[in-house]
Amino acid sequence: MQDLFIESVLSVNRELFNLIKNGLSDFHFVYHDIGFGGDVSSKIDLVAEDMFVKKLLQFGQIYSEESGIIGDGEYKIVIDPIDGSHNLLSGFPYFGTSVSLEKDGKSFVGIICNLANGDIFIKTKEYFKVGNLFTNVYKDETSTDFTKISIFEKSYANEKLTQKLIESSIKFRSPGALALSLAYAHRVGFLLFNGKLREFDVNAGLFMCEDLNIYKKDKLLLISKDLNLFNNILQLVTE
Repeated sequence: MQDLFIESVLSVNRELFNLIKNGLSDFHFVYHDIGFGGDVSSKIDLVAEDMFVKKLLQFGQIYSEESGIIGDGEYKIVIDPIDGSHNLLSGFPYFGTSVSLEKDGKSFVGIICNLANGDIFIKTKEYFKVGNLFTNVYKDETSTDFTKISIFEKSYANEKLTQKLIESSIKFRSPGALALSLAYAHRVGFLLFNGKLREFDVNAGLFMCEDLNIYKKDKLLLISKDLNLFNNILQLVTE
């Protein structure tokens, strides 16, 4: 079941990658009502959701950012059909998908794809691999020793925290796709987020980061591979 689920998710991501690569039409840029997750849904969000539902509903109940709960079953599948859809529609190459397969409230498969370049991250209880959508070559995803930047998602909405980091001469980026940034967390100094923590955005990514230092309380999320840096940033943003 697990292998079939993973291949089904990869199949949807390949379809989406090719759809985007071949160029979206005006149809995909139309905005609709506010989705279940609280954001206004674009047509590409809904198209992506429909593609996932058609392939994954056989495995269990789907919980999606756009439509909420779909179907039922022993397993729960939490999806963000397009993470960073504003980036996608603006032509900024940092957007993807996030899928978490769960049972009894715990993830046991997490898959996050960067639809801008084809990076695919797959985490199970047995392994954490990274590869490319269109090759069968995978390698273990591990923390990198050379790190020059960190990520602060939604920094625009956190003026005080942003100012603290600037005053401490801490370099960071805010690319605008939380799930995707979680997938890359092993490669940066730290990942910081302060805002509403929704299952669609974080479940797959947190599963991928379970070997890192994690602080998650209320709206604040901090993750880092470096314990000293983790403690320093945590003190800075909570004081």
